[in-house]
Amino acid sequence: MHAVLSELLELAAGRGTPETAGHVASCAECAAELARLRGVREALHALPEEAPSRDLWPVVRDAAIEHRERRRWITVGWAVAALAMVVTVVAAVRGGVEMWQEAKLARETRTLVAESEELEGALRRLQSRDRVMSGHEALLVADLEDRLAFVDAQLTSKGIRTASSEDTLDLWHERVQLLDALVDAHRTRAAYAGL
Repeated sequence: MHAVLSELLELAAGRGTPETAGHVASCAECAAELARLRGVREALHALPEEAPSRDLWPVVRDAAIEHRERRRWITVGWAVAALAMVVTVVAAVRGGVEMWQEAKLARETRTLVAESEELEGALRRLQSRDRVMSGHEALLVADLEDRLAFVDAQLTSKGIRTASSEDTLDLWHERVQLLDALVDAHRTRAAYAGL
């Protein structure tokens, strides 16, 4: 009976039993297999050591810090956006002839704010599930979050007094569209993962 592969590997590593060594010495087939295994072992040891071209941890750490900062700006933007919405409602009441149109714009803004809040709730629920993203998904999500932060900054910096109500409404429309796309990106990722 021939020696099994595990016995030949042990022998090639210098830890084989005397019985296996005796069998290999008398069996040409097992001796040939042992020589082949030793050749493979030597070829593997001759391979050069490979090291990564660079350490990726600093890049990952910097991206995480940047993401945290972006989230802070989004939170500040929400507070300012809520204040902007209140000012929009007050401005709609003051208008005289334009009162009807301003009230309509304020209603649309409130609707968009409510829609925006619903989307943020959905987004928080989707983000609370620790899921791994592919690089492509992460780039898409980061791009959408950057654009959302830019819209929030515009809502914050313009304010209702210096921007027309239609400008504010357009920004809220854009904000809702970006949040919707962000929720879709997270849902698609969850669906793709089979969840």
